[in-house]
Amino acid sequence: MVAGNAYVYGNTARALRPIEQEKRSYRRPAPKGRKSVDRDTVMNPGFMLFMTLAMVLTGIVCVQYIRVQSSLTTYVNQISAMEIELQGLRAENDDYESRIKGAIGLEDIKKRAMDELGMTYASDDQIVVYSSDGTDYVRQYVSLE
Repeated sequence: MVAGNAYVYGNTARALRPIEQEKRSYRRPAPKGRKSVDRDTVMNPGFMLFMTLAMVLTGIVCVQYIRVQSSLTTYVNQISAMEIELQGLRAENDDYESRIKGAIGLEDIKKRAMDELGMTYASDDQIVVYSSDGTDYVRQYVSLE
């Protein structure tokens, strides 16, 4: 099919003159008055005061958080130093205890008690036998004599 000098391919003919479609306008609607323009472009003092207070409050909270975090770090470091000092003191205490136990033996204590203090072993009439109910300790409510 030949229409003028243009060839048309296919089984449908195209429109020779396209229909002009309506152009859509994307314009902003005109303001209805001076008040709406002022409200859109100018912030009122109440909103500014609210935003200022919110910023100040946020700043105070941030400073307090940093201050608490710093004191927590300081306390953790102090606790670590005290734990190291405690370990040193325990080691020193264990060393003193082992020296004391090694310096005085049971034989020395027995000899000093018998010679200097006049202590003797208990005789058979001084020994009191009692029965136990299987516990590790005994409570004495009355005198044994």
